[in-house]
Amino acid sequence: MAVERRLAAVLAADVVGYSRLMESDEIGTLRTLREHSSAFIEPLIATYKGRIVKTMGDGMLVEFASAVDAVTCAMTVQSRMRERQNNVAQVITFRIGINVGDVVVHGGDIFGNCVNVAARIENECEPGGVYLSESAFEQVKGKVSFAFEDLGETRLKNIDQPVRLFALRVPSP
Repeated sequence: MAVERRLAAVLAADVVGYSRLMESDEIGTLRTLREHSSAFIEPLIATYKGRIVKTMGDGMLVEFASAVDAVTCAMTVQSRMRERQNNVAQVITFRIGINVGDVVVHGGDIFGNCVNVAARIENECEPGGVYLSESAFEQVKGKVSFAFEDLGETRLKNIDQPVRLFALRVPSP
């Protein structure tokens, strides 16, 4: 298989407290997660021209050609998740991290520092939030209607250089 490099916006999402949710109700958790995914998460990813690289039980790795599309998709997913929480028995909350950089593509999967940083950003994110790296922020500032909170430089697990993080916020009316 050929290996290629390309620039991508990488979105890493993870379910908050997945092990606890599974421990209390495996079938209900899986059913609710699957319902969210098929009802609006997967269609939104397609609408914003994203590609689901892989799902990992409680998480998802998605590649976008555009950081604006990645950010808009992420914020729309989080908004829809909040709306749906009132209508389901099992509450599921995501953390989402987005990074922009070179990825190595091999066999339909993506690898590299950009992917690792996106996953580490997601780990830092508040439940229900979306955090961006500085490289993603530079691509979207002035192009989306969301507000940003500069969280400063953060040391991410197993990443040598600190990464400046930005939290996305819905602007106040």
